[in-house]
Amino acid sequence: MRVSALRWFTPPARPRPAPPFFGQERALKALEAAFRQGGHGYLVGPSGLGKRKRFLAYLKGRTFPRPELVYLPLGEEAFPLLLPEGEGRALLEEVEALLAEFTPALFREKGFLYAKSLVEARYQREAEALLEALGEEAKSQGFVLEEGEESLKLSGQGPLPPELSAKLEETVLAYVEVRQKAQAEVAALRRSFAERFLSPKAEGVKERFPEARAYMDWVLETLLRAAALEEELEAPSLLPHLLVAGGDRVVYEPNPTPERLFGHLEYEAREGVLTTHLGLLRPGALHRATGGVVVLEAHRVWELGSYPLLKRALATGEVEPLTPRPEVKGPRIKPAPLKAQVFLVGPPEVIAFLEEDEEFLELFPFRVEFGPEIPYTEENVAYLGGFLEAEGVPLTPEGLAALADEARRLAGHRERLDARIYRLLDLAREAQSLRVPVDGKAVREAVRSREERFGLEEELYLQEIREGVVALEVAGERVGEVKGLVVVEGPLPTGRPVRITAQAGPGREGVLSIDREVGLGGQVFHKAVLTLAGYLRGTYAQVGALSATVSLVFEQSYGSLEGDSAGLAELLAVLSAISGLPLRQDLAVTGAIDQTGRVLAVGRVAEKVEGFFRVCKTLGLTGTQGVVLPKANLPHLTLREEVVEAAEEGRFHLYAVEEVDEAVELLFGRRAYWVHEKVREALEHFQKLENGEDKG
Repeated sequence: MRVSALRWFTPPARPRPAPPFFGQERALKALEAAFRQGGHGYLVGPSGLGKRKRFLAYLKGRTFPRPELVYLPLGEEAFPLLLPEGEGRALLEEVEALLAEFTPALFREKGFLYAKSLVEARYQREAEALLEALGEEAKSQGFVLEEGEESLKLSGQGPLPPELSAKLEETVLAYVEVRQKAQAEVAALRRSFAERFLSPKAEGVKERFPEARAYMDWVLETLLRAAALEEELEAPSLLPHLLVAGGDRVVYEPNPTPERLFGHLEYEAREGVLTTHLGLLRPGALHRATGGVVVLEAHRVWELGSYPLLKRALATGEVEPLTPRPEVKGPRIKPAPLKAQVFLVGPPEVIAFLEEDEEFLELFPFRVEFGPEIPYTEENVAYLGGFLEAEGVPLTPEGLAALADEARRLAGHRERLDARIYRLLDLAREAQSLRVPVDGKAVREAVRSREERFGLEEELYLQEIREGVVALEVAGERVGEVKGLVVVEGPLPTGRPVRITAQAGPGREGVLSIDREVGLGGQVFHKAVLTLAGYLRGTYAQVGALSATVSLVFEQSYGSLEGDSAGLAELLAVLSAISGLPLRQDLAVTGAIDQTGRVLAVGRVAEKVEGFFRVCKTLGLTGTQGVVLPKANLPHLTLREEVVEAAEEGRFHLYAVEEVDEAVELLFGRRAYWVHEKVREALEHFQKLENGEDKG
């Protein structure tokens, strides 16, 4: 049938503020399920959809708990502690206040000084009594006791009697013991005094923070020991390290190295020795997102070597910071609890690779899938405009309509919009550079400019068409020759006609694809040729086994061929070659076929139609040229205005077919049954020649 209803353009529309997931309801439902259950997930869809940006915009509207992560020193180790928001800082302040009380002024109070003086006086009297007894005994034997700063000695005439020497040694030992007892009692007095003053304050902290009881016991014991031994206290080494407090709990980490993801402990050199301490612990993204969400690019996690570590963290529920090499002296850092949801973002090919790992599917149970297209509705067009305006592109209703047209063309369907909204944003910004606000004319100019930038190859191709370098006719008739349509892939895929020729003769080899034989045809291409052979066997079964050899080739095609969209064109060329009936050269053909003769839909049909139109325009439009295409592809005809106008004015034509016979009648210009009869007659003739029955 001739296609006349080709006008498809979007009416003017006004933008409307867009929710982050407009048109992606499937993805939104999956996300809501993930947040209800608190599970990890992954966002998958083609590039350009804005998966990450839309997800982050969606997360801005959600509230997350903001617990604080504190690391507590405890001897040679450091332990994590999660506290409600504000409580981590409060614990730090309480401990700082406790340490601030531990000053030299604490031991200058009158009560302590008086008790200390009593102890010292008592032991001083005991020491003096020992020295006095020794001095009297020495004097009775003619010796004098001399007291030095560090020693006692007896001086006199003659040698020191043994009994007096023993007495001296005994007194020295007793004197040292007295001094040690004095020091021990003073130390006990200092500890007792400090404990009486600090213990109530420490108990208050423990009552407020029962989770930190063991830590506070260690802090108090450290203070009391320092008080007793009169040691200088390194207060910073006793303080909690507030690793995560405040901040946004939605963390996007663009560079997820193990250090940036899991945190790490830095170190420093002191007097040639590598050391570290708790204050040098740096948080990673999994720490900073405690209570919230971490968003990561899947391919970056894999490339940077973080994937195995991330799997372990999710499996154990713990985040273990990276520690320095073994020779660095410092505390052992215990893993922190993982209290963040992790979402990976990636294109289908990356995610498909990860999904081969069974552990991945167990750890990331929520697949958030973005569709490459969204329905073409008035609401979605308005939301598309709202998204573009939110990105800083002011639009007129006509400008939004023109951009929606491009989204429909990119989708390749009249009733769908391409969901790659950030690609459309690039086009909108290019149009914005031409005119503000962006109107329909600016969009069309931006599209033409983009096509020109990528259009050198097409320009050279059309020049070769004009010069006859590429042999292509768009008028007249030829036997065994038809125009197929292919798409040249690239930044802007372009449709082109290609001359398909067939030669037939007696034989037993059936249909041979020259392109396939030389290795230029792919598996799907070869399948189309075999399907064609199946159609011939079924349609002409009454002839018996096909005694024909038909060679097929895409003329002047030197690259690889793939796909089945030339199946209908190849069949027409084969029928023409066998029957000797000519085919119209002013019609190009696209469409796949099945073995029963049904014409099936193909891809990129709009580009193919436009490609043939450009060639016809280059060589001269005759008013009879056009394209034969599958009827199933009618919703995909998002043609440029120029092609639509040419069709409406009768300068170019489109024909939609459902069955092979419809195409046969269009291309041969005869009734299908008559063409089939001529093919049967030729096949019977081939069979006789093959069997040696007809030598004339």
